[in-house]
Order: sequence, then C-alpha cells, then structure tokens
Amino acid sequence: MKIYFDCAATSKIFQDILLSMERVFKEYYANPNSIYSDGQKSRQLIEESRRNIAQYLGVEPEEIIFTSGATESNNTIIRGLAESYPEKNEIIITPIEHKSVLNPVKFLAKKGYKVHFLKIDKNGIIDIDDLKRKISEKTLLVVIIHGNNETGVLQDVETVSKICRENDVFFFSDVVQTICKEKFDTEIFDFISVSGHKINAPKGIGFFYKRKDIKLTPLLFGGGQEFGLRSGTENIAFIKFLSDAIHEWDTDNDDKVKHLRFLRDLWEINLKEAIPDIHIVSEQAKRVPHISCIIFPQVDAQSMILGLSSRDMAVSSGSACSSGTPTPSHVLTAYGYSDKEALSTLRFSFCLDNTEEQIYEGIKRVKEVFESLKEFY
Repeated sequence: MKIYFDCAATSKIFQDILLSMERVFKEYYANPNSIYSDGQKSRQLIEESRRNIAQYLGVEPEEIIFTSGATESNNTIIRGLAESYPEKNEIIITPIEHKSVLNPVKFLAKKGYKVHFLKIDKNGIIDIDDLKRKISEKTLLVVIIHGNNETGVLQDVETVSKICRENDVFFFSDVVQTICKEKFDTEIFDFISVSGHKINAPKGIGFFYKRKDIKLTPLLFGGGQEFGLRSGTENIAFIKFLSDAIHEWDTDNDDKVKHLRFLRDLWEINLKEAIPDIHIVSEQAKRVPHISCIIFPQVDAQSMILGLSSRDMAVSSGSACSSGTPTPSHVLTAYGYSDKEALSTLRFSFCLDNTEEQIYEGIKRVKEVFESLKEFY
C-alpha cells in the first residue's frame, strides 16, 4: 500500500479536472487578449473563473489577480507595496512565515527598511500586545501567516485586522494552508495569497486578493494583463482548473474538513500510544485540520524520511536542505525548540483521499522505522 501523507507540500489533481484537461486545452487555446472570436472565448473563460473565485471569497472580481502561485504573489505584494508607498519604511512580520514571504522582506531590509519580528509563544501564537507596541505611523505592512505550513497553527487574524485598520496599516496574510479548509472573512485582509497545487489544482497557478483601492506597483512589466498587475499571457486552462478545484472543495466542504480532522486526530491519538516518546508540536493550539507536526526524539528526521520512503510512505520534515546538509527549521527554532529537536521533526499532512486504513498502516511503518533508527543513536 502506497501512503502519501504530504498534502501540505502538494496535492493530487482532482480526478474531474484531470478528465477535463484535454478538452479544455483543445477548446481554449487562443490568446485571450485577441479580439477575434476564439480569443474572446478564452477571455470569457478567464473572467468566468475570476467571478467564481471572487464569489467564493465574497469580494469583487477585479480584486482577484492570477499569478503562477503564492511565491510570485507574495513577492508582488511585498515589493510592489513598498514601491507604491515609499513614505512608510517599516514592516512587522512573524518569524514563522514561509520563506517566499520572509525573503522578500529581507530583501527590503537590505534596502533600508526596518523589519520588526513579532514575539510568539511556545505554541507559535503571536503576542498581540507586542504588535500593538511595534505598530506606528511608519508601519507600511503587517504580515502574518494564517495557518502555518509546518505546524498548522492558526493565528487570530480578526484581532490583527482590527489593530491594522485602527492604525491605517496594510495587512497581508498567506492563506495557502487555510484556503478551503478554514472559514474566514476575506475582507478583513488587504491582501491574501493562494497557491492552486495545495488544493488539488495543477502546479503553476495561483492568485492574490488585493483590496481594489490600494496602489500596487507590478513585479512584472509587459502587456499589462491582470489589471496591469501581472503582465504575460494568461494561463487560461489552469485558471479554470483553479476555479474548478475551489468549487469542488466548496461542495460538501464541512464533510471534507471533518474527514481531514478525523484523520489527523486518529493519527495523533494512535501514534502517541504506539510511540509514547513523541511530542506533538502545538497540540493544544488551534490548528488547520490536515497538518500534524511531530518531534521524534533521538532520531534524525532525514533518516526517518528515507526509511519511510523505502516502505512506500511519503512525509516531509521542517528542515531545509542545502548542499546535502539539513538545517533546522526556522519555524521550530522560533518556537524555542533546540536545533536537535528541530532536526528530529516530521510533518504529516493529510489528503481528502487518505483513509483510516492508511492511518493505521502508516503508524505501523513509522514505529518500525523509529525503532530501527533508535538502535543507532
């Protein structure tokens, strides 16, 4: 039995989308910026998809900007906002953001921007009082990930939004792990970013929401597509597939989310019984339904991953690997975990097509690998 427990990294494309691919590529091939009929047919498909996504989020269609994914969206928002509002040169951010958010902010820091990192507690929850202390008339942007991609921890974005609005500061949240899995009011944000391949659409498509009255300098210059904010011929088919994926998630959404939460809870309860030594990161905090981050003391996460891979099981770690050398997760070290603990951590993330049988079989395989590795440490 092959077991894939890495849906926070990427997800399989929905079967209905796969079946529709050949037809959509054949039928909607013309450039949507052309005025002839086939081009306008492509344009209509894009705008229909934009309207569907906007309706799902409860926003205006012109506030949805299609991109290649969250990395492009994050860079466009952060760097574009800095270009548009040069009179403000301070940014407030958490130390547990995805690197596609952290690195553009670090780029601005090199340009002279002052970056304030918020305090977080042992569960990864931001210190609201610290935010109130650090926000000022010089603050351009507050950046807080909604659901952490490594630990799944959810932040109180409603309170953050209120503080930002009271201080006339922009608020941006990466909702890559929460879109379709957690309910939120899009209008509390000024910007959000979404990546399609996390919600069973293809890789290479995503979007960001931008409140329509906010200025934003584009990252890419060219033909002025996407309301002048993202030049380049649009990816017609993938835009439709992203809209279709969101629609599929929206259908019986409560049941889908309930299934994911059931799998995660079943996993954690039974894994603790099988391996009492483990530590579940942020176990008592509010988390997204599909992510379980677990420290396996005395063993190396990379070795665990390889051992599980040899048993047809796919999981990931919170560590980044550069030149073959793993480095501790910046998220877990920000929580206060030691480098050794961070390097012993695995992330299990569950998919809609995972089953109860896979949970029990997965626990069996994890225990086998863990026990075999403990002998060498």
